[in-house]
Amino acid sequence: MMIQPMLAGKRVLLALGALATLTLSYADGFAAGLTGDQTQRCTQERYQKMVGYNCADLKLKEIPQYLKSGLLILDVSFNRIRDLKRQSFSRYTDVKYLYLFENMIQNIEEGTFSELTNLEALDLSNNALRTIPLEIFRLSLLRNLYVAYNKLEDLEEDLLQLQKPIEAPLQILSLAECWLERLPNFGILPDLWQLNISSNPMKDLTIDQFAPMCNLRSLDLNATRIPQCACQTITAELSTRRTVIYNSHPNCFAEHTACNQDTSTVPPTSPGPDEYQQCMDVRYARQQDSEAKTAWFKISLGVIACIVLFSIILCYIHRRNARNMKDHRKKHNTIKNPTPINRIMVPSEDDTPKVVENGNRDKLINDCD
Repeated sequence: MMIQPMLAGKRVLLALGALATLTLSYADGFAAGLTGDQTQRCTQERYQKMVGYNCADLKLKEIPQYLKSGLLILDVSFNRIRDLKRQSFSRYTDVKYLYLFENMIQNIEEGTFSELTNLEALDLSNNALRTIPLEIFRLSLLRNLYVAYNKLEDLEEDLLQLQKPIEAPLQILSLAECWLERLPNFGILPDLWQLNISSNPMKDLTIDQFAPMCNLRSLDLNATRIPQCACQTITAELSTRRTVIYNSHPNCFAEHTACNQDTSTVPPTSPGPDEYQQCMDVRYARQQDSEAKTAWFKISLGVIACIVLFSIILCYIHRRNARNMKDHRKKHNTIKNPTPINRIMVPSEDDTPKVVENGNRDKLINDCD
């Protein structure tokens, strides 16, 4: 009869414990909701001796300002950032690699990127941009630019104000699925070797628009809607420049002789073929400058080597002469100042003093004894 009350008491205690646990869990969740996941912070990482911060997928609405100012890599992807302000990166002017993809960026205040003079790679893909800030093209070290999956409706009009040639030495440019009907005119791009314009409705794409890209080695045209004749012409021409073209549409690789019969309907395009020659001239000038620097480096290295060798020879001759001079002086001093011989006056039997050298001094002393 006593067992049942005891069991009932234990059940009550277990129920109270479960209720307390649920209450604490709810309180923790409510507190986390009030703070907006503020406990999640960026993690510091190192990659190839470079200090970086991983701030990805933290539900951030602005660029964090508590990071170390000397960071070189900043990943703020997969967040909820809508606006970039001039002060967003004012503390991080040393950054080289900046990843802002998969956000909601719509507005970029003028001057946001102007102070990032060390920036080499910028990823603004998968945002809500309508254009590319022109100040990006003035970054003198920017090599890789990714702006894919943005509806760049205002880009062509804004590029009319772009000062050309641009300062950024772009090597990789991604414009995939940006709702482009023609290739944007960035001026001559002598360093560009990889271009991605896939998944765009390129209605007005022509071979002349590739003229400023004389170093193009890889072109992605997958899922790009291009008129058949234009696609065949572009494929055939760029293939002669040893450009690898990625395109899943078989019609672009067909014979294009029929397309060349009617050239009167092809509208004039800009840029023209003369920009290809300008691009090649820039590359040739750079090659000549590089060869001249290499030649001067080799000449300077040869002169330095000759100076070092001549110095070694002079040092050897000087040491040999010094050694010979020392030996000569030693020999000369030996001849000029021979070792003095001590003489001892020893009385003889006939009372005449007898001179004896010090070599026999001990013997004479013994005889005297």
